[in-house]
Amino acid sequence: MPTWRPHRTASRRLGAWESTAAHQRAIFLGAAGAVTAVVGRRPDLLVIVTPLIVAAVWGHLARPRTEVTGTARLGDTTLREGSVTGLYVHTTPALPDVHGVVTVARVPWLERKPSSGIAELDDGSATIGLRSTRWGRRRIGTVSIALVSSWGAFRVGPVDLPDLDSATLPVPASFDASAPTPHPRGIVGLNRSNRPGSGSEFNTIRQFHPGDRLRRIHWPVSMRTGNLHVTSTFTDEDAHVFLLADCFSDLGPREGIDGRPTSLDVTVRAAGAISEHFLRSNDRLTLRTVGAAEVPTLGVGSGTNHLRRVLDTLAAIAPATERRDTGEHAIRGVDPMALCLVLSPLVEPTMVTLAHTLAARGMTVVVVDTFPDHLVNDPKSAYQALAWRIRLLGREADVHNLRQRGVPVVPWHGPGSLDNVLRDIARRASAPRLARR
Repeated sequence: MPTWRPHRTASRRLGAWESTAAHQRAIFLGAAGAVTAVVGRRPDLLVIVTPLIVAAVWGHLARPRTEVTGTARLGDTTLREGSVTGLYVHTTPALPDVHGVVTVARVPWLERKPSSGIAELDDGSATIGLRSTRWGRRRIGTVSIALVSSWGAFRVGPVDLPDLDSATLPVPASFDASAPTPHPRGIVGLNRSNRPGSGSEFNTIRQFHPGDRLRRIHWPVSMRTGNLHVTSTFTDEDAHVFLLADCFSDLGPREGIDGRPTSLDVTVRAAGAISEHFLRSNDRLTLRTVGAAEVPTLGVGSGTNHLRRVLDTLAAIAPATERRDTGEHAIRGVDPMALCLVLSPLVEPTMVTLAHTLAARGMTVVVVDTFPDHLVNDPKSAYQALAWRIRLLGREADVHNLRQRGVPVVPWHGPGSLDNVLRDIARRASAPRLARR
C-alpha cells in the first residue's frame, strides 16, 4: 500500500490580468458622454463625465503587467485534536498598489480564524488560523486568491490553489494501569519476573560473586560482615499487547473534541491511551483494525516511535468502509501469549464472533466496551434513547455469552479501567493447573 504523504505547499499561476466590469463601464460612459457633449454642445455634460475618463485612463496606465503566482503553505501537516496551525499565503512578486483577498472554504471539523475564512493580503502576504477539532486525514478547505489593481480597473482571479492535506492525530484519553501485564516473556520491559536477574525490582542481599557489578555492592552489610555483599534484583520482562479496534460503526453525533464523543471516538482515543501506556512500559504492541479500508498494516513494535506509528494508523481510519471484512486477516498470526484487547461497542456481530474466536484459541482476551453512555441518556431525543435501550437488551445477551466463556467485558472509563481484570488474569496465570500425565 502506498504511503500517505500530505501536501504541505500549493502553488499556481493566477493568470493574466483582465479588465473589470467597472473599468469597462467607465470607458464606455466616459466616451459616450464626451461624444454627446461635443455633438450637443453640452459643457456641463463634459464636466460630469470627466472623472470617469480620468479614472479609466489612470487605471489603464497603472495596470499590472506582471503575471503573479500564488502560494499557500501549512505550518504543520500533522496536528493533534484541538491544536492550531497557520495557513500562510503569499503572492510573488508582491506588486505595489494591488489589493488582494484570500478565502478558505468551510470544511467539517476545521475552525477558521477569522471565522469567515477571509483575510486581506498585506504586502502580498496573509495568514489564516486553522484549528482541527477531530482526528482523521482530511483536505483543507479550498484556498482562493483574488487581486485587484488601482481604481478596481484590472483583476485576476479568484483562482483556486491545489488542495492541501493534513492529518489530525487522536488525543489519547487519560489512562493508567497499576496492574502487571500478563504473560511477560521479553527482557527489556518493566514487568517484574519471578526469576532473579538484571532489573529494577529488589530481590535480596547476597554475597559477592565474580561478574557482579560494582554499583550493586551494598556497603552497610559489607562493612558489618567484613565480606562484600551485593543487592540482587528480579529480571524485568516485556509483554506483547494485541489491540483489535472495531471500525464498523461510528455511533452518535460527531461533535469533535469540544463535544460528546462517538463510539469510534471512544475507541480511537482509548486505543491511543492504551498504546501510550504499554509502549512507555517498553512492552511490544500490535494494532489491527476491522471494518475500515485502506488502513496501513502495523507490525509489532515498541518505543515512542512505534507510538507515533500507532497514532498515524488510527488517524487513517474511515469508519464502515469495508463492511464485508470478517476479521480473519486481522487476527491471523497473533502471538498466542499476547494480551488481546478488543475495543468495540459490541453492536456489530462480527466483533463478538472475533472475540469468541480468539478465546477459543486459548488466548487471553479482554473486551473493552466503548459504547458511549450519552446515547442512552440523551434528554434531547427521548425516542432515540428508547430505541438504544431496546437495542442494548439484545447486546446484553452477547455480553453474557462472552462472560460465560471466560472473556471479561470492561466498560471504558479511563484510568484504572483495566486494573481489576489484569490483576485477575495475572492471578489466574500464576495459579497451579491440573496437568495430564
